[in-house]
Amino acid sequence: MKKVTLYIGLNDKDTKQQKIETVEAFKIVSNLVTVFADGGTIYSATGIYKHESGEIVIENTLRVELIEIAETALEELVKALKAVLNQESVIVQRETVNTEIA
Repeated sequence: MKKVTLYIGLNDKDTKQQKIETVEAFKIVSNLVTVFADGGTIYSATGIYKHESGEIVIENTLRVELIEIAETALEELVKALKAVLNQESVIVQRETVNTEIA
């Protein structure tokens, strides 16, 4: 099976500050996941990275795991997430996993 993990930082791409509270962002992401996929698992996390200016950025991040989502649906989901949450990018990690529903 194919597993996709999305990493969505919550800092606004223009202001570099979090404008949408984490709980509200969680609701937005949950609703979009159910539009484009059969379901998923969402975790709250802390992201850290070095900006191109050299500045270290720490931000609230949502990690979303999806199993067996169609590639076109995934592309549309990422596009919608970027627009609604005003994100420059979303990290998309794809992997093949040995998964079963028991």
